[in-house]
Amino acid sequence: MNSKSLLASAGVLFLVAACVAGVVLIRPHWMHGMHAAGEGSMEHASGKHLWHCGMHPQVIQDHPGTCPICHMDLTPLNDANGAATGGPKKVLYWWDPMLGPSSISDKPGKSAMGMEMVPVYEKDASAGASVTIDPTVVQNMGVRTTPVVRGPLETSIRAVGMLKVPQPGLHDVSLRVGGWVEKLYAATEGMHVHKGEVLFDLYSPDLLVAEEELISAAGARKSLGAGTSDVLKKEADGLLASAKRKLALWDIAQEDIEAIAAAPHAPRTVPFRSPASGAVVDLAIVQGSAVQAGMKLMRVEDHSALWLDAEVYEGQVPLASLGQSVEATLDGMPGAVFGGKVSFITPHVDHMTRTVTVRTTLDNPDAKLKPGMYAAVRIVARPVEDALLVPREAVIDTGTRKIAFVAEDQGHFSPRNVKTGLAGDGGRVQILEGLAPGELVVTSGQFLLDVESRTTEAIDKLRSAPPASQPSEMMKDQ
Repeated sequence: MNSKSLLASAGVLFLVAACVAGVVLIRPHWMHGMHAAGEGSMEHASGKHLWHCGMHPQVIQDHPGTCPICHMDLTPLNDANGAATGGPKKVLYWWDPMLGPSSISDKPGKSAMGMEMVPVYEKDASAGASVTIDPTVVQNMGVRTTPVVRGPLETSIRAVGMLKVPQPGLHDVSLRVGGWVEKLYAATEGMHVHKGEVLFDLYSPDLLVAEEELISAAGARKSLGAGTSDVLKKEADGLLASAKRKLALWDIAQEDIEAIAAAPHAPRTVPFRSPASGAVVDLAIVQGSAVQAGMKLMRVEDHSALWLDAEVYEGQVPLASLGQSVEATLDGMPGAVFGGKVSFITPHVDHMTRTVTVRTTLDNPDAKLKPGMYAAVRIVARPVEDALLVPREAVIDTGTRKIAFVAEDQGHFSPRNVKTGLAGDGGRVQILEGLAPGELVVTSGQFLLDVESRTTEAIDKLRSAPPASQPSEMMKDQ
């Protein structure tokens, strides 16, 4: 054997010796009760009490006290008379916690590291249902509790929406008589016009004839004196009304009809006015254009109110209903929140996006909102009006069950199996089973309690298999 091999062998032996020495030095500091546990297991039949830490099962001693690791009060592990734990306990297996599952044995003795094997007893469901911690330790751990409350569960549906011009706000301008656009005032697409404002002047031979008829009827009625019979007056009034009605049916404003009736002769052109206030779009004419009856000349969009169409995924549609509050924010207006109510929900699902349109009408008196803008939409839903609510962090999900720790008197904490429902805003969750209003649940600092629950679960897994097969099963899980 060469010198390099000798040096390597010596190094390995030195490391092994150091590890063994370290374990021997460390053991008295936090595992001083293991030796007593090994002896106590042999004296179990004689009625000797054993005490252990629920958080650290490797800490076992033959007298009461506190855990040297977490300072929790030790609880009785076994009692030959059954006073502490409800009856004698069966030893499931023996092991060395330092070596882990590989040291599990079906009989007492010493492990490969020369330490006394620790017994693991059959679990008592009544004894393992709670944890007691010294109040000072509770304060140092920063344990916080919150009462279980009853109230409405609010949850938010968040979606992306787009602002659109409402269909009732669209007004097409078309003619019922042909002619030529003599003067165009709404000459720029996008310009804003007010209701009753003149859009263009139209020259039309048909309108000119109707104007002359109106002027003649108005003159004839005015020429009748005070002594004229009522029959003639009624006939003249009928002709005047008929001439006015003919122009009104061609969408001539009433004020313009009265002006024509009072004029000495028929004007060349007749003004056409805007049917609503809004922006001019789809402008299809220019000054001098020839137009025909039924031709669409332009459209006026009313932007005083806009539709906000939010696309909600079909899985969230059951939470949406008419009348729910809606809040919308836009990138172009940071800090501004626009509110409204759900006014319409489309009855079908879009087959491409798998969404349903949820519509809200937003008032826009100052025209800050523009059609085509995108908005972040939040729909506030109340699926449950009366629910038990706890903070979400109070529920520990182990994968197979959900647990909440209830704080009781004198540092006593009891785990409860709970059944949760819907999750709401503000980090709250609905409790369907397991808790009652007014109980205090742990919301912070429960990591040690979670460790206890996981430790118990690990022991149950080890207990489910025969002692001889437990090490291999544990190594397989790892």
